[in-house]
Amino acid sequence: MSNETPNKRSNYIIAGGQDGKSRLNVLAEVLYLHTRALLEAKGLLPGMRLLDVGCGGGNVAMMTARLVGPTGSVTAIDFDREIIALDQQDVVAAGMNNIAFHAMSAYDINYDNKFDIVYSRFLLSHLERPLEVLKRMVQSVQPGGKIIVEDIHFSGHFCYPECKAFDDYVTYFTKAARNNEQDAEIGPRLPGLFRQAGIENIGFDVIQPTFNTGKGKWMAYLTLDKIKNTLIEQRIATEESIVQMLQELEVFTNDEHTIMSLPRIFRVWGTKISETID
Repeated sequence: MSNETPNKRSNYIIAGGQDGKSRLNVLAEVLYLHTRALLEAKGLLPGMRLLDVGCGGGNVAMMTARLVGPTGSVTAIDFDREIIALDQQDVVAAGMNNIAFHAMSAYDINYDNKFDIVYSRFLLSHLERPLEVLKRMVQSVQPGGKIIVEDIHFSGHFCYPECKAFDDYVTYFTKAARNNEQDAEIGPRLPGLFRQAGIENIGFDVIQPTFNTGKGKWMAYLTLDKIKNTLIEQRIATEESIVQMLQELEVFTNDEHTIMSLPRIFRVWGTKISETID
């Protein structure tokens, strides 16, 4: 998700469309149990209304639509029209009728006291003005409702043993985001941003899924592949060097004796107490 109007991707460093959705589907599968447990622990119940801001591949939106059931509803937005169209196809194929997808920027949401829970995952780190969007999320939830955010502390990645391609990937991703005035290190800042947005009863935890095999271990390779055009455009790396990095990272990922983590993930939640925010 970015601050651009629908279908403009100039500030979003990861490839979108069908390729982007394929990567997001893998990420969603890896994080499914973590995110579901978080939402249920923070009060998601049948009959509730949930807003998913920056829904990406639609995976969390569909999961929560099943959890809130036929008496509840999910509204999901993302600025990428192609991904939204693919999400809508998934909903039709699943025969679900309690979920609505909309192609729009997070900066343009304008709901008032409508939802029981407003949620985002890996959105605020891709925005130039995350506090502005967080305030709109607060506006969207009803008094007493919850705001729940999951986002990254990208330099918290680690692997074992040392792998230069992995270290360069972490450095390059963070630099590419910073060049576009985004903050791939936003995780530790989130509780403070919640306070600035007028959210109360703030809590947080940190998770870091780590793998020696399986789909989760492939996220670094998949993400590097999807940011290669940005790295080339920003002259952070050449096409030839990225090809070499991908080859090295593939060998490292395939080795069951190596260990690789996802970024450190901060999960922050709080409550909207009053009807308005400053």
